[in-house]
Amino acid sequence: MVCACQQLSLVDSVAHNKVPAIVSRVFLIFVGFTLTIVYVLTNLQPSNFVEVGDRMKLLFITPPMGNWAPWGDKHLAVNSLHSQVGAFIRQKQAAEVAVLDCRALGLNDDEMLDEVKRRRPDVVFFGSMIPAAGGAAQLNRFHAAIKSIKTALPGTVTVAGGLMYTAVPKEIMAEQPQLDFAIVGVFGDNEYTLWELLDELNKPAPNFAAIRGLTWRKGDEVVLNPARPVIDNLDELPMPAYDLFPMDRYYGYSVIPNYNEAVTSRGCEGACHFCYEWWLVDQRNPRDFTLHRTRGGKAVADEMELLNKKYGVKALTFMDDDFNSDRQKMVDLVEALEQKHLDMSWFCLSRAQNLIRDADLVPRLRKVGMYQVLIGIDGGTDEEIAEARKGPMKVGVKELKELIQFLRKNDISTISTYLNGFWDDDEAKIRQRAKSVDEIDPDIVMIQLLNPIPGSPIYRKAMKDNIIEVNNLSLYDLEHCVMPTKHLTRQQLGELTGWAFPSFFSKPGRIDRILNGYSSPYVKMKFLSLKSNAAKYEKGAAEDAVAI
Repeated sequence: MVCACQQLSLVDSVAHNKVPAIVSRVFLIFVGFTLTIVYVLTNLQPSNFVEVGDRMKLLFITPPMGNWAPWGDKHLAVNSLHSQVGAFIRQKQAAEVAVLDCRALGLNDDEMLDEVKRRRPDVVFFGSMIPAAGGAAQLNRFHAAIKSIKTALPGTVTVAGGLMYTAVPKEIMAEQPQLDFAIVGVFGDNEYTLWELLDELNKPAPNFAAIRGLTWRKGDEVVLNPARPVIDNLDELPMPAYDLFPMDRYYGYSVIPNYNEAVTSRGCEGACHFCYEWWLVDQRNPRDFTLHRTRGGKAVADEMELLNKKYGVKALTFMDDDFNSDRQKMVDLVEALEQKHLDMSWFCLSRAQNLIRDADLVPRLRKVGMYQVLIGIDGGTDEEIAEARKGPMKVGVKELKELIQFLRKNDISTISTYLNGFWDDDEAKIRQRAKSVDEIDPDIVMIQLLNPIPGSPIYRKAMKDNIIEVNNLSLYDLEHCVMPTKHLTRQQLGELTGWAFPSFFSKPGRIDRILNGYSSPYVKMKFLSLKSNAAKYEKGAAEDAVAI
């Protein structure tokens, strides 16, 4: 493009009759057109425009923040949303992609900002697909970081995805003026929307209205575009971009070195009515959550091989909501791992009925590294378990107990989760729930507190009934009481939950079994980490102390 000083010299030449009249007119038209274009471009909002022809720089940022209390302060792992979306964008050559993991690098807020200033990205991306890493409380840390970056570098485009950005994007953007775009995509389906957004940002006249799954600003209005269909075939996506991360910095549960996490599927067939994640999806298409999509077992085994042989990962956690939903995936995974002979142990979140279905695979799964599984118990009685899933009961207390005993015989430890804080909960129900879980007898129990997620029916009803007593989103981390029940104050609920946690481990022989009953050292290490963080968890349950 001709610079402004050159344009003025041309105008001056015309004015002094140094070129023919017809040429003068052409020059004047050209100059007028050029100046108009310059004016338009310079007056576009900097947050919505990247200079044409530039190779955009996209920076995925995890800001400084803490952890969910049971995991300990030093628990660190790759941000799976960033690794997957970043790999896709790089494959499409839509931008220069980089990652800034402030948690892993030990950067504080000022150091984060200094690093962003040094790198001067065109676009920054925030978000996570794993609520257990801190729940909705993470959003406060994201938004604080976005605000500081936007203040220091107002031309930087700010984008967020995952978590609640899918559930209530318009509401979040209305409250966060520093956020330029929010991506609506079911648990990580951010790839295509971000790709199209980057393409539009590189155009002189971007058309954001045409991008499905995008929330954006049109003047003072926040616009939610039509929903984007989910990605059916996850095998079409590239291998996560682990090379962008400081892989030597990650540590499991504050005690396990050579650790990392992976996500191989999206969606969950469970659709439990209390589920925290159920309400983090696009409410226009809530059933998209139940569309379980997974990469094939061979592809998962290849990723494990990459992590093990290239990056030295020996302890891996699959953070999928429903890792073992697809039997063929599990069959293919076992067969592939039996051929690879990896030096790796792994843990996954699973559904009880799927483990029962795949009982024949369990001994082989143990031989290829599966040392522990997490199973949701979801209640203290068959009726509670059935009600939790709002459908026919498939697995009750008896089946859960038998499954855990079967896994134990195969040298596979179990972690179980359940929730307190439902509206009808009283002291008797909470104590009965704890008693039933004790009888089911998993090795480790993780007790969470019901946090009504903004946008969910539970939240709307609670707001209508004026029973939410804590509006500070920093406390929506599954370990703080934010509202009472019909029969219990928040303090009483927190104290009962705090009681249930240590009481579970008071059963004679349970701790000895955990410490000495399994061949994998990670069972013992994770328990000791959990035990050391128990006091913090109990404090969080009973008080309004910010944990993240």
